[in-house]
Amino acid sequence: MSLVSCDKYLDIKPYGKTVPKTPEEFSALLHSHLNDMDEGGSTGFMDNVGTIVNLDAGCGDDFEACLTANSGQGLPFYVGNLVGGTYAAGKYEQLYQVIRDCNIVIDNLDDDGTKAANTILATAYGLRAVCYYQLLRYFCEAPEKGNMDNQLGLVLVQTFNLEDRPLRSSMQATVDFIETDLKKSINYHSTDALYRFTEPVCKGYLARLYFWTEQWSKVLPLTAELLKAYPILQINNYKEVMGTPFKVGSNQLIKAYSTSSGNNQDFLATTTEIKYRPVSIRFLNSFSVSDTAKDVRYKFYVTPERVAVKTFFCGLRSEELKLMQAESYYHLGKTNEALAELNDLRLARVKDAQAWTMATLPPANSYEVIQEDAEGKPLNPLISAILQERRKELFLEGDRFFELKRNGTPEFWTAYQSLKYTTRKFMYTFPIPIAEIEKISGLKQNPGYDKIITY
Repeated sequence: MSLVSCDKYLDIKPYGKTVPKTPEEFSALLHSHLNDMDEGGSTGFMDNVGTIVNLDAGCGDDFEACLTANSGQGLPFYVGNLVGGTYAAGKYEQLYQVIRDCNIVIDNLDDDGTKAANTILATAYGLRAVCYYQLLRYFCEAPEKGNMDNQLGLVLVQTFNLEDRPLRSSMQATVDFIETDLKKSINYHSTDALYRFTEPVCKGYLARLYFWTEQWSKVLPLTAELLKAYPILQINNYKEVMGTPFKVGSNQLIKAYSTSSGNNQDFLATTTEIKYRPVSIRFLNSFSVSDTAKDVRYKFYVTPERVAVKTFFCGLRSEELKLMQAESYYHLGKTNEALAELNDLRLARVKDAQAWTMATLPPANSYEVIQEDAEGKPLNPLISAILQERRKELFLEGDRFFELKRNGTPEFWTAYQSLKYTTRKFMYTFPIPIAEIEKISGLKQNPGYDKIITY
């Protein structure tokens, strides 16, 4: 994707288009993006299998780059492949293009109280918020609770104004803006599944936002409400539901590929490509020896030859909410509640498992790359078990890179073709495209890139 300045992808005039006038036209503007998501296209606001492979096989520690077979040489082998090329700039541009279209709807659609207007506006606010949430995770540093007023946020383009060239806000202002958009969407109480970003979905993303920004007490009411409507899968139907990529399961609030077919070529090709890079021993060691025969996920995920065979999932599901709930309880000092949530998920995955007590929790893993929690504290057995369970449950769902980022941004190295490549702390935050820095006077680049980016 070419590197272009913000004015191009916020403009619609060069393409011969005019601002929509009718609800149907506004709806079509949004549905073009929703349809891309449904078919597994590269939308930016929802991961597809290509994004997941880039993040999980290329940027995390769940795979062994040094053992990649020849047919997998096209896979990125560490995060520097993404931040040092056009990938980051393409994602930045892509998300602001969707924001542009949402702004057109929000600025111009008459909020007349009709069901049609309410649904379209709910979608526009929700979709815009999710785009900014994705930009926040990629292009801003990991949040530091109590210091977000001093951390760099995003360029907040709030209206469709081609002359507006705002600078980066603070992280706190960015988070507040995303929260406000999600709440506006939620207040329309949209239930039309055709528009995807319904009230429950936006509540799920609001929980994600609170979780990412360490607002633990705000996470819990949302996860509790959503888990009643979307219970976690039990061991008897886990493989069937999670092995069906092109249908929304009972535990899934939103997902890509929901209207795709079993012949989706990108999905099939990526499923094959990931098999050329073995799963890491570190990931396999997250399963205890006794669990390898009893955990429904173990053989469903990986073959004895360390080949990843898990069906990709791109979306938001109840098990993630369950893990967010467990960790939020932990950070609030409610260890009994945290352990209970952890045991609920574990008992739904491991046949005949015994519930853990504080005394029987396994020790924190010394071989783990993550050695501190989101608040910078050393791992103890409970939070270590929660993070390990998240690592297992959300394998190949685009989560691991961001887990590393929010839990200490640890530096680690990867061997590839006899060379050593180190993931540095600053590389967890993608660079603002150089075209934006050059175009907008005073726009600040992320730390670590001022002398490195050369495109």
